[in-house]
Amino acid sequence: MTKRTKPNKGNVYVKIVGFFLFLTIVAIFVILHFALSKVTITINSVLEEKQASVLVEMQSENTEEMSSDILLGKIISVEFELNTTTASNQEEVPSTKAGGYVTIYNNYSRDQVLIATTRLLTSDNKLYRIADRVEIPVGGQAEVWAEADQEGEQFVIEATTFIIPGLWEGLQEMVYAESKDGMKLQSVPKYLVTQENLDTVKQNLETQAREQGLKVVNDILSDNLKIQDEQLFLEYETIEFTPLGTETKEVSLTQKVSAYGVVFSPDDLNKISQEKFGKELKESQSVIKLDAENFVYKIIEIDLEKESAVIEASINATINSDGRYWDIDKEKIIGLNEAGIKDYLQQLGVEDVQVNFFPNWITTAPKIKDHIIIE
Repeated sequence: MTKRTKPNKGNVYVKIVGFFLFLTIVAIFVILHFALSKVTITINSVLEEKQASVLVEMQSENTEEMSSDILLGKIISVEFELNTTTASNQEEVPSTKAGGYVTIYNNYSRDQVLIATTRLLTSDNKLYRIADRVEIPVGGQAEVWAEADQEGEQFVIEATTFIIPGLWEGLQEMVYAESKDGMKLQSVPKYLVTQENLDTVKQNLETQAREQGLKVVNDILSDNLKIQDEQLFLEYETIEFTPLGTETKEVSLTQKVSAYGVVFSPDDLNKISQEKFGKELKESQSVIKLDAENFVYKIIEIDLEKESAVIEASINATINSDGRYWDIDKEKIIGLNEAGIKDYLQQLGVEDVQVNFFPNWITTAPKIKDHIIIE
């Protein structure tokens, strides 16, 4: 009599577990395939670095006219007077008159002023004249150039003391001049105001005006409204200046300065400027990247009555200047391989393109549109 062998339950269970484990691995692979698979399509457009200026209008924060192109703000105005000086040009001019530097002493009880051409006289009656106006403080001294009243070698002398005959006799003992090196036939220092000197003194004054104007305006404003240097607009009115061609050591300029603090949010200006820049591009152009770090601006016009201003902002950006917008339908890319993708894009006029699949075993575009990346 033959016995029937019963199946081993353990082997059945192992087969069932192995089968489900296989299905699990397959499922994980499928899930990972769909989750990780992507295709990156890089279109190499013609890029251009573009710099342009846009004008932004600022209006009073109390204006009734509201527009996305309008910057809101206000104007603070102050006035002050400034004086600045600079040295004029100096050159050595050969002279036929003996000359040299003299020191004038003032032992009188008040300051003494001597005008240019004031006479100096030696004990043997040789006459010399000072070249510039000089002011000597009480108990002090001042150095000035002097030269003989006439030509000739007879005015060449050693170190000596001079009286000032133009002063009354009692004062001559307290205010007098002394030559330590004597008077010689030598080159004479000549000072002349040039256009370069005038430009320098003007630039120096404007630098001081900016510093002072910014400080005065910000002293008025609260901490959250304080302005930057670019928000300061200055106007100048000349009160006094040294004329071109004047023979003098020092160039002087005095001006009345009107400083206007244009108060607004630089961030708002940046945003409006970028929007206007984008609108002014050609229809076929688009902004790829804006250079926010090099955003600069300046105030070119203000209207105190309307409390408005015109601000010129400079924008630097990278733009697509290829002349076309790419209207790409991702639905038509799904399932295509590299050749199919390039063929589709060529129909749209895209010639220079790179296609990269991930992971590397993927050869067709995924079915999830979000996994099709177009750069």
